[in-house]
Amino acid sequence: MKQENNNIGLFSLRIFLLPGEQTTLHIYEPRYLQLITECISNEVEFGIPYQGKTTLTEFGSLVSVKQVLKNYDNGELDILVECKQNFKLNHYEGQTEGKLYPAGTITLLRSIEHPLNNELIDNIGKYLQLLHGDSFNDDLHEMLGIKNIVKMLNLKDDEKLRFMKITDEQRQNDFLLRKTRYMTILLEQERKVDQNFYLN
Repeated sequence: MKQENNNIGLFSLRIFLLPGEQTTLHIYEPRYLQLITECISNEVEFGIPYQGKTTLTEFGSLVSVKQVLKNYDNGELDILVECKQNFKLNHYEGQTEGKLYPAGTITLLRSIEHPLNNELIDNIGKYLQLLHGDSFNDDLHEMLGIKNIVKMLNLKDDEKLRFMKITDEQRQNDFLLRKTRYMTILLEQERKVDQNFYLN
């Protein structure tokens, strides 16, 4: 981990992105319009701390504005953002001097890429075989990075957050293994239902 961005603008949302993931945002509040306008003008990132159901969590996504999709006549914006890295929030200020938007200090988290164990690789292979059938290519090497697996399993925001909180590589593998097995069971049940429907 390393310390960076001692005074980064923050936009709390119920969204948790992993590096490389993108999403669109509609910006309409004056404080966040100020934040986004400054980020675009200065070519800097802002942070999205993950907003839980009742409290703000200490983890979030450092994002950059990739594109302004639409400028509305009333000043509102539609933007496309991309996550550069995840972070842990050290300090949060609801409003800083001369700014409308919140800010804080963060610690950037290490990359989630690490070697996969054989059990996880085998189970991912079974899941992909079931998913794609005859069109499945058995060469897994290019698609089996951690980031690709997380994306393929369509983890929900709270699941991605739980995954990021795990610091041990083996436990991260175990997390993905349990999710892969669960997704495989769901897919198997779905195929059985489809088959029975067809046969009847």
